[in-house]
Amino acid sequence: NVFLRGAASNHTPASSLGFTYEPTLSSALGIPYLILSGYTDVGNPITGPQNTYQTDYQGYYSLAWTRGRHNFKFGGDIDRQQINVLLGIATNGFFVFAPFPASDSFASFLLGQPVQFFQGGGDFSRGLRKWIVAGYAQDEWRVTPKLTLSYGLRYEVNTPYTDIRNRLNAWAPGKQSSIYPSAPAGLLFPGDPGVPAGIAPIDYHQFMPRIGIAWDPVGDAKTTIRAGYGIFYDGFTNGAGGPLQAAVSALPWTEAYQLPGPGMNFANPYNGATPPFVLQQFVRPATVLTVQSGMLPPYSQNWNFSIEHVFANSYLFDIRYVGNKGTHLPRFVEANPAIYGPGATPGNADQRRLYAGCDASGSCAFASVGLIADDNASTYNALQVSLSRQLSNNLWFQASYWWSKSLDYVSSLNIAGSAPTLVAGENDLAQNPLDLRAEHGPSLFDAKHRFVFSGTYALPRWDTTQRFAGALVNGWQLNTIVSLASGTPFTVYDSDNAPMQGSAPEITGFYSSRPNVLSDPNLGPHTPNKWVSRNAYQQLTPAANPGQFGNEGRNAVRGPGLASADISLFKNFSVSESARVQFRAEAFNALNHPNFALPENDVASPEFGQILQAAPPRLLQLALKFVF
Repeated sequence: NVFLRGAASNHTPASSLGFTYEPTLSSALGIPYLILSGYTDVGNPITGPQNTYQTDYQGYYSLAWTRGRHNFKFGGDIDRQQINVLLGIATNGFFVFAPFPASDSFASFLLGQPVQFFQGGGDFSRGLRKWIVAGYAQDEWRVTPKLTLSYGLRYEVNTPYTDIRNRLNAWAPGKQSSIYPSAPAGLLFPGDPGVPAGIAPIDYHQFMPRIGIAWDPVGDAKTTIRAGYGIFYDGFTNGAGGPLQAAVSALPWTEAYQLPGPGMNFANPYNGATPPFVLQQFVRPATVLTVQSGMLPPYSQNWNFSIEHVFANSYLFDIRYVGNKGTHLPRFVEANPAIYGPGATPGNADQRRLYAGCDASGSCAFASVGLIADDNASTYNALQVSLSRQLSNNLWFQASYWWSKSLDYVSSLNIAGSAPTLVAGENDLAQNPLDLRAEHGPSLFDAKHRFVFSGTYALPRWDTTQRFAGALVNGWQLNTIVSLASGTPFTVYDSDNAPMQGSAPEITGFYSSRPNVLSDPNLGPHTPNKWVSRNAYQQLTPAANPGQFGNEGRNAVRGPGLASADISLFKNFSVSESARVQFRAEAFNALNHPNFALPENDVASPEFGQILQAAPPRLLQLALKFVF
């Protein structure tokens, strides 16, 4: 059994600061979450309070059998997971401030004029259940003394999570639920035609073959050629840590309500009215976080080819090509964007949404629909070279270099405010949800070049009959780690939101688009005060370019790289045969090289292009370690 419980407290009620609306959980004390574009977010986290209790029942069986030149392995396992969780979402509410109506988001905050308010309420509990059943067979066949072939097959049934009370829903635009006829068209529930208990159907096609070869062409055990390929499935993204634990994923049991900014009362966004959190009713307009109906599980194909060579008895040279292709990877998109048209304003975004479902009175069924879909894909290709030396004559080291390229359509899900900050591309959300192909680009973590050197040198021992002198000069060890990497990419965005499509999605607080590119932004000047020039972009404004999307691609700009050297000196003192004391003198970032964070990437911010943060400077540390 695994029991997890997390707790945090904030004894400052929001009412003490002038807010007159109430949190939707009595235990959710503290100020609301405040998102200011271009500034550090403050306030209580969007997710929480949270209590999680998880129980896993596991059983497995394995058999190894050797026959002639074959080594067979067979086995299987079964896993029953139970997760009972209470996870509040935006129980204190959160406000989003942007550079309008004022020219700066902090000025909008001082004026008390947010562009959006969001709050969740209702039954935040979940009882999630799932099964994992798997079996495998493998053979390692020594074909010849120089050639070994390994091949096998794993089969797995990894069910989607279900809820013990079926408090889940799926997004299917235009379809009416028969389980909840009062639900707005587009929301389906377990038991509706074509909607299983886990929203996605159980996939029975998770066959995962693997094959690999190892060939010693000369037969002297010095040169080895290896190659391998395999398919690997992952679990369906709807359970532990996923969207189906979030409050807004279970209408009508839990609700999320958002209000547009114009004319909003900062102290009480409801303007004195009762918040519309009434269980078993569908709030209009509803903000939804859900999953695609019929979603498929993600899988990856991995392959590699390498040549290893041992020389001079203690050196190993390894060069390899590594590739990976991900399919049906999850992504978080706005499935109900506001469409620009004549008369469009930030205040009527909900009425302009693709699936607004507005009635004659102007009341709309849906606001933002944050959807987990399975149409993300990725590729990774890399040349990896390493040289290592086995411990010999007191010296060991390993040097590695990677030249790689990673491409995808999105690198992080950013569900339920997991990355709400608008700095450095962490949102990684599509500019135009109706043109997701335009999001193909470098991954957020893509660094084209990486080099790492690590080494250890034990200083030679000095033979002496003087016990004190021997204890002082012997037992010293010098260690170092050097890391170099080129910069990772980021996306420049424009919080003026010329397309006026509303947030994407609301729960992330992301309220922007992208500018037009006039020249290569990677030309510099690459200084802390101006890493990227504003002259490389044309800012689109709602007044001059209404409804337009910028032509800048996703993750088109590279940030600063990394250069760091850590050095340490150890001295071992023997206390007894089984105990010793180790003195450690360590210097992290010993050369005190500045490693800058990514620059401010909102072209509407007066600090655009400036680097406002950096990694820690040199750190010196002395310690004693007792080993026994």
